[in-house]
Amino acid sequence: MKITLHLAISADGFIAKPDGDSDWVAPADEVLFKNRAKEAGCLVVGKRTFEQYQGTIYPVDGAINIILTGHPDPKITGAIFAASPEAAVELAKEKRCAGILVAGGAHTSATFLEANLIDEIFFSIHPFILGQGINPFAEMSFEKRVKLLGSRNLDDGLLELHYEVKK
Repeated sequence: MKITLHLAISADGFIAKPDGDSDWVAPADEVLFKNRAKEAGCLVVGKRTFEQYQGTIYPVDGAINIILTGHPDPKITGAIFAASPEAAVELAKEKRCAGILVAGGAHTSATFLEANLIDEIFFSIHPFILGQGINPFAEMSFEKRVKLLGSRNLDDGLLELHYEVKK
C-alpha cells in the first residue's frame, strides 16, 4: 500500500498562517488533493485540521476519512479515528483501500514521516509568501532524504514537486 503525503505550501515553506488558516490555497490544488484522496481510497488528517475545515473540505467524499488523534470526538461525523499512524494504516488495510493520502496538519505529517511510513510527497507550492506560519516539519527531530521524481506547473503559478522518500 502506497502512502503519499500531499501538502499545499507557500513559497516560503508554510502550510498555513499562524492561526491555521489556509485561505490562500488555490482551488486547483484542492481539486488535485480531493482526486488523490479518492484514488487512494483513504485520507488521513489531524483532528484540528479536520475540525477547522469540516463541512467545507472534510469529510472528502469517495474516500475513507481517518482522523489521527488520541482524543476521539463522538460529535465528529463522516470519519473514523486512529491513535497512531500504524493504527491508521491497519484501518485502511481492513477497509481494503488502494493507498493512503496523508494531508496534514504539521503534527500528522511529521508523525507519519517519523514512523517511516511515507513513500512519496507532493508539494503544491503556491506563489504566495506568508512571512510566518505553520512549518510542516517543525516538530521533526530527524532527517529524511528525498529524491525528486518530477515537477510540473499547474494553474495560476502553482508548482508541484513530486518526491520519493528514501527509507
